[in-house]
Amino acid sequence: MLTMTRRLGFSAAKADWLDHLTSEQNHTLFGETASPEPYGHNYTLDVGVKGEIDPRTGMVINIKILDNLVKERVISVLDRKFLNRAASEFRETPPTVEALTRFIVQKLRDDLPSEITLASIRLEETPLLFSEWQLPEKSEGLEQNKFEKEEEIIVQITHVYEFSAAHRLDSPHLTESENKDVFGKCNNPAGHGHNYVLEVTIAGQIGANGRVIDPVDLDCLVKKEVVDRYDHKHLNEDLEDFSAEIPSAEVITKTIWTRLVNQVPAPARLSRIVLRETARNIFEYRGEEN
Repeated sequence: MLTMTRRLGFSAAKADWLDHLTSEQNHTLFGETASPEPYGHNYTLDVGVKGEIDPRTGMVINIKILDNLVKERVISVLDRKFLNRAASEFRETPPTVEALTRFIVQKLRDDLPSEITLASIRLEETPLLFSEWQLPEKSEGLEQNKFEKEEEIIVQITHVYEFSAAHRLDSPHLTESENKDVFGKCNNPAGHGHNYVLEVTIAGQIGANGRVIDPVDLDCLVKKEVVDRYDHKHLNEDLEDFSAEIPSAEVITKTIWTRLVNQVPAPARLSRIVLRETARNIFEYRGEEN
């Protein structure tokens, strides 16, 4: 099968507030962002579908058919709307980016042509926050309405962070000449630096607060274990993390995973770490089981 992804967009407002709750309950649920006043985002939606290439058209699906379906079932409901009141699904559960992702999955998966399967949804609220859903492997080949019940839908939420750090690539297992040959300019004795971009992805079911994990808790965890620890440091000289290892981007990526994986509160779990060292060097780790 072949997968194709179509990108669309919509603009909408929402409030971190549920009308049926008291002010105290809303502040407990949403924390410092609790307010009945709306704020908006320009959302970017990627819809992935998979199927065999139709020999008559050379396409998996006619883009016009997919566009019309998404516009009818999703865009027309959400675009330029106050999301808290746009659909009944958001009367009890706030329209977080995770809840919106689940809503879109439910609206699209049963109405695609029979030979096409909804494969993925990616919804970006801001460049620093996006949510994803992917068709579970066990669901391959099953009818759309059988592959997941609402309470079983697993959504991934990604927060993006930045830190700047210096390092030197130098191996004690190589000679001075070999180190220069292998690492080139990156073997400079004074080191060199990068502005790292870190993506931390958490997977799980959506709770009553519309979230997979409390965003404040996640930000505090990553800030403590990674950003504050590594930012404006020389990784070789300032940190014990790399005293016995070369702080290559590969090693940094796995080290960040190790620092976070056992600290994510259940039932959520760490799903993926992506480290962007440069625009051309990107590293991803999902744990040894993946």
